[in-house]
Amino acid sequence: MAEELEISGTASGNATLVGAWELRAGSHDTTEHLARGSTYPGNIAGFHPIQTDAANGYDPAPKMALIALEGGSNGVGGQTGTLSGGATSVLSVMATTDSATEAVIAATFSGLAVTIHGLADGAKAHVMIMYN
Repeated sequence: MAEELEISGTASGNATLVGAWELRAGSHDTTEHLARGSTYPGNIAGFHPIQTDAANGYDPAPKMALIALEGGSNGVGGQTGTLSGGATSVLSVMATTDSATEAVIAATFSGLAVTIHGLADGAKAHVMIMYN
């Protein structure tokens, strides 16, 4: 089973992982669905998977995480969080505020560090991160 995504180092703001999902269909287990033979989950009559390459598992797919973020006292300078728990690279970051009066915010990333700029102290945002 894959490691669970973690976020650390968000300075004075609060980051809460709402959810993290692998963007693929099928089992998240690396080999079980390949090695089951005629005992495929669901017990479909007449269906017998013939994949025999159980040793190699499956290729990981991109993942998506939704994070609820609350700005801290250094909001204009940026709230930076670093991904861990199996993440190897950030593909894209999208952010939106929960307030119509909030200043425009921006999202940047470098390596596994994601920074949200312009989120005022106490303001709330949602950040969607696509990652490997």
